[in-house]
Amino acid sequence: MVNASRTSLEYLLPEAGKWLTLQDGLYAIPGPGYILVTAVTPWLTVNSGIIGGGINYKRYFINRQVEKDYTSDFPADEMADYLTSRFASYKPAASEWAALMTAARVVDACWLKITHRDCRAHVIVTAGVNNACSAGVTPYCVPGKLAPGTINIMSFFSHALTPGALVNAVQTVTEAKTQILREFNITCPATGAFASGTNTDATLIAAATGALLHEYAGPGTLAGYILACGVRAALTRALKTYLARQAQGVYDEIPCKDIL
Repeated sequence: MVNASRTSLEYLLPEAGKWLTLQDGLYAIPGPGYILVTAVTPWLTVNSGIIGGGINYKRYFINRQVEKDYTSDFPADEMADYLTSRFASYKPAASEWAALMTAARVVDACWLKITHRDCRAHVIVTAGVNNACSAGVTPYCVPGKLAPGTINIMSFFSHALTPGALVNAVQTVTEAKTQILREFNITCPATGAFASGTNTDATLIAAATGALLHEYAGPGTLAGYILACGVRAALTRALKTYLARQAQGVYDEIPCKDIL
């Protein structure tokens, strides 16, 4: 069993427009309306985002904020145009980019470093729950009527993971996310059921290469424990910030319309 007392959590406070070193060869910057993480060498990544989805090697990772009334018939094309217009590195290396989209405030993101023994991970979470849903209970939404993403998770693990372990890690961080939503008593507005997530969540997990290989990342493994703890802590803080803004009448998202 992991000794939790040996686990270190550090909340980071990056400055807007200034690069921050996360790990050796991994850097991040909070830009105007986005969070960008870059790696010197490609990291093996699993990504459910709008650009660079699937399992592949990536060097550039971005979570972009859009307006709450954002709409596009071809959001992936619009995102590619956005990246092309703002980042000189995008066009010559488009296959190395992974991009997420959200209507939650990226300035309210929680940045977290978690360390246990020789393993560490950085987790960056943006969150909002107006679109909370319960998987398999909440009715699906009309295509094209989805509001932009609400809980976006980017995790960067210091050691190598196999492709199977990456998939395992998605399972693990999703379980951690759902447990936090239950602890916050977040429910689906359409059904009243406890929420398992929101209807437009995105998850990105990247693992360093050339380091000690982990073949599994379930909740009972060291890799899974590190990632799940990081997600729990980061999502907790991000949700507290979001709910405080909501209580003040500041709404950053619109709920899904036209539920079938």
